[in-house]
Amino acid sequence: MHASSYPLPPQLSPRSHLCPPPPHPRHLFSCPGTSLSGCVYTQDSDLLAQPWYSGNCDRHAVESALLRLQKDGTYTVRPSSGPHGSQPFTLAVLLRGRVFNIPIRRLDGGRHYALGREGRNHEELFSSVATMVQHFMRHPLPLVDRRSGSRELTCLLFPTKP
Repeated sequence: MHASSYPLPPQLSPRSHLCPPPPHPRHLFSCPGTSLSGCVYTQDSDLLAQPWYSGNCDRHAVESALLRLQKDGTYTVRPSSGPHGSQPFTLAVLLRGRVFNIPIRRLDGGRHYALGREGRNHEELFSSVATMVQHFMRHPLPLVDRRSGSRELTCLLFPTKP
């Protein structure tokens, strides 16, 4: 029996463009001092049931919690601190000790969602925020440092619900 006669599973292949399967959803941290009265309820009522939606935490609370956790690929979706109409949510992802806050834009009157700032030539459209998250659990998400322009890839690995 030779090890080379067996192909590697897709998640272990060095050439694979897929991410490893995510672990079972877990609640990895909580936001101290927040109450349900501060929750933001959205049209997407299914978001409240998701293990990665942090409807009761603002940007500062999410960033602090992700930085304390220190696990690359940890993520959450929170209400946007910017204009809620066209950019209702933000995807926060931890990678190499930094939190990347990526706007989630609502397009076509809420029929589609796109990730990132406007102006990209070929952006992927998703039918819901949940579909977008599921996609990036399996496919690498490019994270760009706006200051240096450097680009890194990560998958959404550890869902959190502060």
